[in-house]
Amino acid sequence: MLLQCAPKLEWIRSLPIEAIRDQKIKLGTYSRPAEKKSAFGSKQFQLYWKEEIHLQSNSKFTKTWSEWKVYEDHSEFHFKEGMGDFEKSGDWVLFQTNFINELECKSNQNTILIPQGKDWLKLFPCSSQKSPNQRSSNHRLLYYYDGKSLFPLQYESGYNEANFGIAWESDLPYTKSSLFEKARLKYGKKEFQPHVYNHVKLD
Repeated sequence: MLLQCAPKLEWIRSLPIEAIRDQKIKLGTYSRPAEKKSAFGSKQFQLYWKEEIHLQSNSKFTKTWSEWKVYEDHSEFHFKEGMGDFEKSGDWVLFQTNFINELECKSNQNTILIPQGKDWLKLFPCSSQKSPNQRSSNHRLLYYYDGKSLFPLQYESGYNEANFGIAWESDLPYTKSSLFEKARLKYGKKEFQPHVYNHVKLD
């Protein structure tokens, strides 16, 4: 009975088997909306984060997640960069991550200002003294593409997945049904844990 109650989500790990592949997608950077997080406006703790997907012309991609925590007496930085290949068919894009670079770093400096610039990895006080650890990966996740934004069909951030998302509230695989559209609008507009990456620019 428990197996029958659980959603059948194997399909969000692959493209439709017989679907024709295409390359009709805007290249460049897709950025997830990021709200500054803190404990009810606490001045003793601030949390900044950002997440981006960068599509390249050779069907390669990089996905970066950065988290910058500021405490009263120190700062912490956590960075992950996934690299792999993507395939597209119609409205569906499959991201296959082959390697993940990860770095965690702590500094005695208290950086109270919002980090400026794009590359937080170079900006954090002690990250330049360390090299990211690389590990192999076989992470696969399907996204919906509406011509300007990418929507993961299950919530995932920094390669940590959660058991909810668009596919969890849809009825038929690879189908833009009314339930799918309601879920896409619902999760795409969330201020907290948004399920969307918006296109920023072409390279």
